[in-house]
Amino acid sequence: MTVAQVKFESIDETTQEQARVLAQRLSSARGERVVLELEGRLAEILEKIADLMSHVDELAYGGLSSELSPEQAGRVLGVSRPLVVRRMDDGRLPFTYVGAHRRCKLADVLKLRAHEEAQTDALRELAEGMDELDFSPGPA
Repeated sequence: MTVAQVKFESIDETTQEQARVLAQRLSSARGERVVLELEGRLAEILEKIADLMSHVDELAYGGLSSELSPEQAGRVLGVSRPLVVRRMDDGRLPFTYVGAHRRCKLADVLKLRAHEEAQTDALRELAEGMDELDFSPGPA
């Protein structure tokens, strides 16, 4: 089982402005070599992202209010699109319609994932405890 770690980072206005300048500079380079000087919070965040990228096979990024399709939510949850739709229908995953298409917030998907992982851990502990119980019949 792949273990996912999610860290929430608040981004202040200064860091947002630095990121805008960086994005424009990278965009104007059009894939050519770029030499950057980074400092402060932006440098720390990019260092964390680079370190994470060196250890994982896939990376998801976006604002917590980003809207996901059921297929995208399924990738985060590690389940199929139909199972995501079932979670939406039974109220476990809040969603809205955009036209005829369902959309849910990344923050809600991450909350559901944490809840389901906690349930799985609790069931695993319960099962391990059941293994220790002696169900053999005693003397009659």
